[in-house]
Amino acid sequence: MRSIILNFLRVHPRILNLFWRIAHILFMLIGLFVPLKANTMLITAFAGRKYDDSPKALYEEVIKRNEFRGWDIIWAFVDPDQFEIPVGRKIRIDTWSFFMALLYSRVWISNSGMDRNICINRKGTIKIETWHGTPLKKIGIDQNSGVLGNFKPNKKIDTTTIRCSQSEFDRDIFVRVFNADKNCILLSDLPRNDELLCFKDEDIIKIKKNLKIDNNKKVLLYMPTYREYLVNKNNQTFIAPPINLEKWKDELGNNYVLLFRAHYAVNAALNLVETEFVRDVSDYPYINELYAVSDILISDYSSAYFDFSILDKPMLCFAYDKEEYEERRGLYLDLEENLPCAISKVETDIIREINTMDYKKSCEKSREFHRKFAPYAGNASKAVVDELIERLRK
Repeated sequence: MRSIILNFLRVHPRILNLFWRIAHILFMLIGLFVPLKANTMLITAFAGRKYDDSPKALYEEVIKRNEFRGWDIIWAFVDPDQFEIPVGRKIRIDTWSFFMALLYSRVWISNSGMDRNICINRKGTIKIETWHGTPLKKIGIDQNSGVLGNFKPNKKIDTTTIRCSQSEFDRDIFVRVFNADKNCILLSDLPRNDELLCFKDEDIIKIKKNLKIDNNKKVLLYMPTYREYLVNKNNQTFIAPPINLEKWKDELGNNYVLLFRAHYAVNAALNLVETEFVRDVSDYPYINELYAVSDILISDYSSAYFDFSILDKPMLCFAYDKEEYEERRGLYLDLEENLPCAISKVETDIIREINTMDYKKSCEKSREFHRKFAPYAGNASKAVVDELIERLRK
């Protein structure tokens, strides 16, 4: 029943907006009777669906610091039994306990919004928003009308205390879209990306072994983003790129393994039959490990380009529906002018790009992209936690 209600609200944004307004008033009234707890921290990742990403990286940095010994650290999950955490406690998201924790926690850490759009604003709360990637596709109020019909969400004042940014490019987008204070945006890169620069050769061999990948094969990682306007009869987002995996296997199978990873917001993807050539890694918990073992990234309009570029490895663009996507969602960058690769619209082109690639030259193009869009990578977790400690002292 809960999923049916959520899907209904997602495709009826005006009703959803009314729900948010009523909930905001209710919880602000309740907050008058709930005092802030000084040493309490609430953390979520991907709306409680995962124990991963930048919130996990910051959590791991926090529990190493003496400043946070004795703190009540709370992780909120959709299914708390699915995850184990070394320090702290777990609660279920979207429950009374969760919303009370929102009211009394001194620090929030999230990568996709913490307060469920209810806009809980309390004096003394420090809100850390890492976000989940530099936006290539338009977000929030910048989205084209085709995404939400003629509805546009209200532009609210951003009350985030610390917001992570990979470069001046996404910082300026966040200032406009979230109505954010530029002084609260930290040019730190994303904490989750610190790990990308730490993988050793022996780590790659171990990860390949765990994934049952022949160590002599190169790895293609295909990560198409989601199209929120593509929904099935159950109001679930789906993706079905126009590819023939048998053709890919015939053309590439001798030298490559293909890893397919659907976007976390996709409910239904390709009905893949896993073989020695193709693996579905949509549920693999550690995206950085997939980046580390992959030789080439294939995507379309995903923020994955900005993260993967930190490794200075080749990237390809399979934008089979580019015109439709630009019209219905919108993009911040001209793909032809900014991506370090050609734009392929049919699978024969992407296969040819792989087979004829000058790997060294493609690595250099990715390196240039990295220098432009992710120049601060490598020490984000420390930078953000240092900033948090300074804010707590004020």
